[in-house]
Amino acid sequence: MTMTNYTLEDYLKAKKSLVSTLNKIEKAIISLEEKQNNGKNLKSQITLSKERVLALTISIELIELEIEKLSK
Repeated sequence: MTMTNYTLEDYLKAKKSLVSTLNKIEKAIISLEEKQNNGKNLKSQITLSKERVLALTISIELIELEIEKLSK
């Protein structure tokens, strides 16, 4: 698999989008956990959301490394 040569602007836009999505999912997890505490079984949705948070966090960290490289 070859990496496409993305520009600094591409990485910055991607990071902004991923951070926004990450924030929305983190808020959704809070809501899901509250509903679960009120008796609904939402364990699978909570687990999936937490896995998405991890994936987005890893992606953001990798993008930050590329931004750092391109900013030198």
